[in-house]
Amino acid sequence: MMTKSPMRKSLRRFKRRLTHYRSAVGPKPGPDGFLYSWVNEQVLEMADNGMRVPYAWGMLQGALLGAGLGFPRVSMVEFGVAGGNGLVAMETIAGFIEKRLDIGIDIYGLDSGAGLPPPKDYRDVPNLCSSGLYAMDQAKLRARLHRTELVLGDIKDTVDEFAATMRAPLAFLACDFVLYSATAQGLKILDAPEQALLPRVHCYFDDVLGFTYGDDNGERLAIHEFNRAHAQRKISPIYGLRHYVHSEFSSDMWVEKFWIGHVFDHSLYTRRDPLVQGHDLALNPS
Repeated sequence: MMTKSPMRKSLRRFKRRLTHYRSAVGPKPGPDGFLYSWVNEQVLEMADNGMRVPYAWGMLQGALLGAGLGFPRVSMVEFGVAGGNGLVAMETIAGFIEKRLDIGIDIYGLDSGAGLPPPKDYRDVPNLCSSGLYAMDQAKLRARLHRTELVLGDIKDTVDEFAATMRAPLAFLACDFVLYSATAQGLKILDAPEQALLPRVHCYFDDVLGFTYGDDNGERLAIHEFNRAHAQRKISPIYGLRHYVHSEFSSDMWVEKFWIGHVFDHSLYTRRDPLVQGHDLALNPS
């Protein structure tokens, strides 16, 4: 893949600065009445500043929904912290978003702290990972974090209590557990009472493409089993997302890794989504 030239990158940054005043007064819909153009503008600026693009997109979507529904704060969670680069990125992204939306962001990282457990069977893709992989240096990571709460332990022992004690509803979930067994336990967070969840939770699943991942192993199997077990809560891909992100990212792998956790029984599910600011189909002038 060709890398972007420094001149092109500088020009794009200059254009972002020219339009920065739009960010200062809040989200602005495009001529079609949707906020995707504003979202893409913000994500481009975050990308220009070296922020992790998939997390930037998902966190901004979650924060936008939370703010649009009137919540003062939302929660952002990473499953599978490993060395901690994802949480460091989330802190930087959260600071950016809070300057543009009237909402606060709480960040959490859930991990065993000891690396991957031994795979239980073929569903845990043992051909791709092994026990102890992605171990965490807790002292080193805690020294880098400023606003994140680490929740350490086996996910089957921590997820229920964590969901019950979150201070703000879940808006974004990044899942990097790799294993089917850990992911299946982690997705129980979407069983939480509605006060712990936004009506739609943007979910990024890191290990669902390429290699030997399929519908019957790893994170995809956990998603499918969650859907089979629930009538009112479903996890669905965001179909055709590449057509809605900025063209610079439309061929990126991360675009195919986004799902939405739909909480259909949430009392706010039918409230108008802030992505849709108002649109009509008036007849064009002759």
